[in-house]
Amino acid sequence: MKNFIFCCAILFSVISASAQSLVKVDYSIDKGATLKQLDAVLRAPEGQPNNQGLLILHHGGGFSFNTTQQYGEYFAKQGFVTLELKMFNESKDTPDPTTLHAYAMGGLKYLSKLPGVDPKRISAMGMSLGAFLTIDSASTWFYDQYQAGDLRFHKLAALYPVCWLMTEAAKGQPQGIRPFTGLPSSFLQKWEGIPLLILAAGKDSYDSQDSTACGNFVQNINDPKQAQVTKVEVFENTTHGWDHGRNYSFPVRGGCTGRTNCTNFTVSNPVAVDKGKQSVLSFLKTP
Repeated sequence: MKNFIFCCAILFSVISASAQSLVKVDYSIDKGATLKQLDAVLRAPEGQPNNQGLLILHHGGGFSFNTTQQYGEYFAKQGFVTLELKMFNESKDTPDPTTLHAYAMGGLKYLSKLPGVDPKRISAMGMSLGAFLTIDSASTWFYDQYQAGDLRFHKLAALYPVCWLMTEAAKGQPQGIRPFTGLPSSFLQKWEGIPLLILAAGKDSYDSQDSTACGNFVQNINDPKQAQVTKVEVFENTTHGWDHGRNYSFPVRGGCTGRTNCTNFTVSNPVAVDKGKQSVLSFLKTP
């Protein structure tokens, strides 16, 4: 045990000296299955460490969009140990939902073993697809499916999730929705009561620009305790993907509050990016 602690201390001192490192994260889809590995970027805290870990989950465009770096750098400066998972590089390479959830659990377990990180103070934040995974990480199914034992996320922050999809899942009706393919219909029917912050885009094409969509999702959470600790902050006049750093549009299946093709519009909004960082930081720092 002493040798393990000593080795970990050496590892963390190397990480600290280099500010960031490319690491391998173990994950397993099924109980007893052979462990596989996933690439990730680990950042050591700058300045005064706060003993907290933060898992950062990218959106469906893939890691190559480089959206997570701005959050990794920002929260490392606030004293967090951050871990940006490279779940897939481009959208065409997106794994199935069961695998994506296994990645998130792998990230939680990885951070829990690092020196300088309190296993009870590891949080997660995600964008779009990553936001789905973040919200799902408040469910009992998530911890049972991936053998978490007593390990749980401390807090969860979801940036611009598609809330009409989440509402369908909360109602037990996820069938036919791509991000939930292969998951049991009941996966969002039992909750862990983990504090959850949702930052919603007031003009999200996926939700037909309905700024009440995420509030409606919360109203459909069947666990009063989870609903009570779930907060929604709407960023008015912002679109899905406000932190992508570019303006573009594309047809997508599952947009406009339906299961048919629709055009998604993304407009870069640096003001919303800064506001989002501050909102998540305040949320994570609140006892």
